[in-house]
Amino acid sequence: FTHALIQETLSGELSTTRKVRLHARIAQALEELYGDDADAHAAELAHHFAEAQTVLGTEKLARYSLLAGERALGSHAYEDALAHFERGLVARGITLSKTEAASDEQAAALLFGLARAQSATVEGHQLGEAFAPLSRAFDYYAEAGNIALAVAAAEFPIAPPAYRIPGVAQLMARALSLVPADSHEAGRLLSRYGGILGVAECDYEGAQKALGEAIAIARRNGDVPLEVQTLTYAAGVNGQHLHWQESVDHGLRAIELATGDENPFSQVQSRWWTAVSLLSMGDLDAARTHAIVLRDLVERRSIPRLVASNGFSPISSLSCLEGDWKAARETSDRGLEVSPLNNLLLVPRVLLEHETGESAQGEVYLERLLKAIGRAGPDQFFGSGMMSMAIAVISRITGVPDRLEIAEAAAEEVLSEQSVTPLLAMSAKAGMALLVVQKGDQTAAEEHYAYLLGYSGTMIWTVSSADRLLGLLSQTMGNLGQAAVHFEDALAFCRKAGYRPELAWTCCDYADMLREQSGEGDRGKAISLLDESLAISSELGMRPLMERVLSRREILGA
Repeated sequence: FTHALIQETLSGELSTTRKVRLHARIAQALEELYGDDADAHAAELAHHFAEAQTVLGTEKLARYSLLAGERALGSHAYEDALAHFERGLVARGITLSKTEAASDEQAAALLFGLARAQSATVEGHQLGEAFAPLSRAFDYYAEAGNIALAVAAAEFPIAPPAYRIPGVAQLMARALSLVPADSHEAGRLLSRYGGILGVAECDYEGAQKALGEAIAIARRNGDVPLEVQTLTYAAGVNGQHLHWQESVDHGLRAIELATGDENPFSQVQSRWWTAVSLLSMGDLDAARTHAIVLRDLVERRSIPRLVASNGFSPISSLSCLEGDWKAARETSDRGLEVSPLNNLLLVPRVLLEHETGESAQGEVYLERLLKAIGRAGPDQFFGSGMMSMAIAVISRITGVPDRLEIAEAAAEEVLSEQSVTPLLAMSAKAGMALLVVQKGDQTAAEEHYAYLLGYSGTMIWTVSSADRLLGLLSQTMGNLGQAAVHFEDALAFCRKAGYRPELAWTCCDYADMLREQSGEGDRGKAISLLDESLAISSELGMRPLMERVLSRREILGA
């Protein structure tokens, strides 16, 4: 049976009954041949026992499927692992639609294995499906008093904390009640629990307490990977609460301590949050170092699908911020190949295409974004605020007020939630602020100005500097002097950061304000700003902005 053609010919000539009996004989012969080494050949044995289950039953099929699944997980063959665990569950007659605890240790192991395989292979909106079997496995371990496996199930990073999966925080709290407060096991649980509290539950103080305790326990036990993981969660919590410098500090410390034995989550997310936070603060060169490392990390076989796809986001964003559209498209394409409906990649891609005048292509990606947001799932919530920003920006770029009601509804949905992190709220508020500017709503502009004022000196994703947005809001409020101050701050921020596309837009918007103000020297300064905007937009191929600038120059008689 070493030649595929011979196998195919013989298989075609055998009746179903003879095939089953042949597989049964092969399964039994191989099991005897391998002896004590049978576990190492679990996948092969599982295949033959599966084909012969009508003769041999399902006991050994389930056993070898479980072993094969675990071995596949260990070698990062996640799709293979998923198939093995699914086959084992079918052999046991375990229905995934049920919610009760697993019936025995093998059933729990199959469910826990399935959850780990699913978390590494599914898209963001499907992560809730992976939590269900994990929860059933945890319930069995907890009820059976198997604390070690209960802790292993509870601490497993089934999804990043930003993915709001109902029941995760409650499961973590229950797991903590099973272990001594200062134990090593408690530290492992507190690490993930702190990340969940700070992001999914929006409890910053509770998160800080849990993460602090986890770090203390990790250091006391000399557990460096646990400390790295906890620092990574702390970087994420601080980033979600817009404490950018603290996020960088925690991320850099995690990177410094890392030995290479960390789990994929820690490896990628420590770099991810460090890069995102540095870009938000305008430190492009420092962020580039981490983006380069990320590019290598996310291509590794060990990195789960969603973590890998998300990992391309800051790399793409960095290229967009400096106006390297070719590199941005290449990175975006690679990330979307891994996960075609990833919000974090679709938003900057939609904006990139419109910035460069590729509106038809931008529309294709916008439709994909709307489809992604329309799916129910753990990733829906944080994508809504980003979508509202994207639609509002597209309207400004094209001059066509399309889908603004969708943008407004999406932003309002985010802001109406009780538990929403400042980062998600900022995305929604920025989207609303851009809509308010386009409507010329002075009262609403004052409200959004008060909210955004505290974030001066930062960049909001790839959408706008906070200072440019504050300038536009001030102009809408009729306070042109205040607008000028913010536009000057925005110019300084963009020039120092090297964010050339944002600088080009700032020059144009500032020139519009000066034209409206029409004071002494304003016309000359406006023309100078428009010249700078035209030079940048021409070099970078930002056709819609070029046309906008040329029309302004014509109005000014330049």
